[in-house]
Amino acid sequence: MTYEEEIGEFRREINRLNEEIVEKLARRVEVAVKIGAVKRRHGRPIVDRSREARVYQQIRGLAERRHLDPDGVERVFREIIRLCTEAQTEGRP
Repeated sequence: MTYEEEIGEFRREINRLNEEIVEKLARRVEVAVKIGAVKRRHGRPIVDRSREARVYQQIRGLAERRHLDPDGVERVFREIIRLCTEAQTEGRP
């Protein structure tokens, strides 16, 4: 097997995984927008630092169980939460 054949197989898998990740992000944003609508109806603030802290704690545990760097995974989730918070604030996916 040539280098291109061997690496091509892995790159196709990475491309497929990227599609799945973006699909999951889109779904997460959709749910976050719905949560934002509930918060607005009930006069609650969009940003909930205590909930964010619980999410970070949860994902750090998930990362550790999968032998991933919890700090790195938390950084990724900080960006995901920022994306979702912006969508909640604007009321759109």
